Amino acid sequence: MESRDTRTWKIVALALIIGLIGGVVSAALVAPLFVKPGPQGEIGLQGPQGEQGEQGLLGIPGINGTDAILQILQNRNDTAVTISDPAFGYTVSEWFNMSDFDSSMKITINIQQDSKIFVQFSSSHTLSSGASILVKIVVDNLYNSTIYKASSPSPPSSGTYSFPAHIEFLTGSLSSGQHTIEVQFQRDVTGPSTQLDRTLTVTEITTL
Repeated sequence: MESRDTRTWKIVALALIIGLIGGVVSAALVAPLFVKPGPQGEIGLQGPQGEQGEQGLLGIPGINGTDAILQILQNRNDTAVTISDPAFGYTVSEWFNMSDFDSSMKITINIQQDSKIFVQFSSSHTLSSGASILVKIVVDNLYNSTIYKASSPSPPSSGTYSFPAHIEFLTGSLSSGQHTIEVQFQRDVTGPSTQLDRTLTVTEITTL
């Protein structure tokens, strides 16, 4: 009788222990589902800003913000020509084309409708004392640039003098097709004169 009671109490005790363990495990599994999250922590300080990269190279500026260059043609000749030689027949106070003695100083360019032509001419002149020369750019024998004049000192000075010179000309809007650019010169005063390095540059410009 006593052994049966003892066995019964052991079974009851074992059942209680198993129930207790099961309750603890169940509570551990279910508790996270009902636990409310705590308050959000403060945002940390922003890190230091990184170093600024190097600035890129500056692009070549255009003629203005709305113009585009479509083509550039250039001729150059460094052959010396004594234009005061009587064999040429270049009399004073009369305009002549440089292409008469240097064909590279004449350029024909084919452009699109409403393009403009920008012409640059650079040269150097050797003039004897008292001699002078005038130079201008002509487009289609209709449009003329301003004129530059290179002059050497007048007598009693003696000797020869060299002068660099440069001139530019921008036309208005032109019709499509071919247009011819000439460089013209005039001997203003009698005296030996030599035409040296010559560079003629023609650029077609359109408005975007």
